Amino acid sequence: MLPGDALDAAGTPDLRVGNREVAGRVRLLARKGVLLAVAVVPLEAYVAAVVSREAGPRFQPEALAALAVAARTYAVGAAAKPRDPAYDVVGSVEDQVFEGMDGVTPAFREAADRTRGMVARYRGELAETVYHSTCGGRTEDAGSAWGKDVPYLRAQPCDDCADSPYYRWEYRITGAEGRRVAKALGVPPGKDLRIAVTGRTPTGRASRVRISSGGVSRELQAAEFRKAAGYANVRSLKMEIVPVAGEWRITGEGWGHGVGMCQFGANGMARRGAVFREILARYYPGTDITGESP
Repeated sequence: MLPGDALDAAGTPDLRVGNREVAGRVRLLARKGVLLAVAVVPLEAYVAAVVSREAGPRFQPEALAALAVAARTYAVGAAAKPRDPAYDVVGSVEDQVFEGMDGVTPAFREAADRTRGMVARYRGELAETVYHSTCGGRTEDAGSAWGKDVPYLRAQPCDDCADSPYYRWEYRITGAEGRRVAKALGVPPGKDLRIAVTGRTPTGRASRVRISSGGVSRELQAAEFRKAAGYANVRSLKMEIVPVAGEWRITGEGWGHGVGMCQFGANGMARRGAVFREILARYYPGTDITGESP
């Protein structure tokens, strides 16, 4: 295969890439000495697979349906403006988690099928249907999180995610880990290393963090600190950082950026009897659901 060439492969039963079953085809491309495998997946199969990884294993059907609409809208929007000529989306938290078709049970397929073709629009344009695991009691403004105001992505109270296992969390950064994070963020770590929140958004989430040591001080976006410390460790920016004997105790609420649909909040709404349209209307106010199947 020459650089720039592409080879499509399909098989029956479906192909596997590594240990993952892929519905549809696999496109192989040679790029910079690396063989890139791109899954070419039918949209509804992709939606079902995403929902199976993004949702909790015991989510209510209406919450799964709401997530299916959000995932489909995101995918259709990404396909219109792909991030790379070779593929539309990345199969990770950079976009949406896609790990093939293994473990996609009937509940997830049904969520995709009953909302087939449905997408969320705002004033006729595809909405940015971002979502996260748990907001911790209040969602976040897109403007505060990313510096881009979006009319239907505004902070609002959410009292339906309190049963999430991530509603409250704690993480302790050891001295060694703190030094690693500081170094990664451009501060030479010393014995006097300090890490502190220096700014917050109106919802109480950290917006700025200062790291200082040996006379060097750097204030940066809190999101940069979270990335360096690890998204699975510092689960959200709704957090407090307290120094404790050469370490730092971080306590927080929620998991994710907090913008858009709170998935555990959606599930809480579904348990109270809300249908998927009501869930979407709450987290993306002012949007319309279009493209319903006849």
